[in-house]
Amino acid sequence: MSENGAQTISIPFPLQGEWQFLRPPGHHPFAFDFVQMDRQQERYCSKNSLLKLIGSIPANAYFCWDKPVYTPVSGRVIRAGIGWPDHQNTNLLKTIILWYNATYRFRPEEINGRLDIRPNAGNHVMIETQDGYIVFLAHLRDGSVLVSEGDEVRSGDLVGHVGNSGNSTAPHLHINLFDQMDDP
Repeated sequence: MSENGAQTISIPFPLQGEWQFLRPPGHHPFAFDFVQMDRQQERYCSKNSLLKLIGSIPANAYFCWDKPVYTPVSGRVIRAGIGWPDHQNTNLLKTIILWYNATYRFRPEEINGRLDIRPNAGNHVMIETQDGYIVFLAHLRDGSVLVSEGDEVRSGDLVGHVGNSGNSTAPHLHINLFDQMDDP
């Protein structure tokens, strides 16, 4: 338990190697974005970052692109969002448009009685543990998700690869923890 009485949850890291986490403004308090950097810890991609301002950078130039993602917990897959295309390039204008649409225009459609969160989360996996909390892995590469709803997974199982799908301004892995699904 923490000082305020909330349960403390610790999960294994779902990626291999060294990664840096980012906490962009407006993120859920238990959400983190992970990116991989070069050996000098200076750059996120093999291209000059000035290209993102005046041109574009291909998604596969980012060091984390297509890296394997492993489930950090054992449990049951309660959602597997698939079929959302990756952004193949990143640039400043696209970043601004994505942010604006996700912040001010996102109105999820209902498909088969559920809200379709793929425009924001991209391809994703939600795993519910026996303890009742949910691990959410988002922005996975299109076509890489290897699990389906209802599958039982064990900590360390490969579930997909890092991508750039949904409201993603550059390839990364978004991880979020929820204690319930009524209002994540």
